[in-house]
Amino acid sequence: MKSLMFSIELASWSGERQLEWIRRTGFAEDEIVLQLEDFYIAVKSRVTHDEKEEFPEFLEKGIEEILDLFTRLIDADPDLWSPESMTSAKQWEVVRERAFRLLGEIRSSSWSSFLDEQPF
Repeated sequence: MKSLMFSIELASWSGERQLEWIRRTGFAEDEIVLQLEDFYIAVKSRVTHDEKEEFPEFLEKGIEEILDLFTRLIDADPDLWSPESMTSAKQWEVVRERAFRLLGEIRSSSWSSFLDEQPF
């Protein structure tokens, strides 16, 4: 659960902070979306199948919107994944704004306990 929350936080970070994370971890730029997608699938499966619980609609909708925005980035222009574009392209700001709004929704929900408020 915390990994999913971290991947949403990562999507909300500034371009400079995302690039610093990429440098520190050695991952490629697309790892931002890959982690979000992988953790979303894993956590949703765990909640709905293993725990027999409902996955929160607001969370599902928010994550799917963010993933859709990332898909648009990928489809629009591969150059949008360059370090320069990550810090300056408007398309990236749209993704970050949606991720930031989703974090606000999470903070006001029962899922808030899964957020790690410590900066990385």
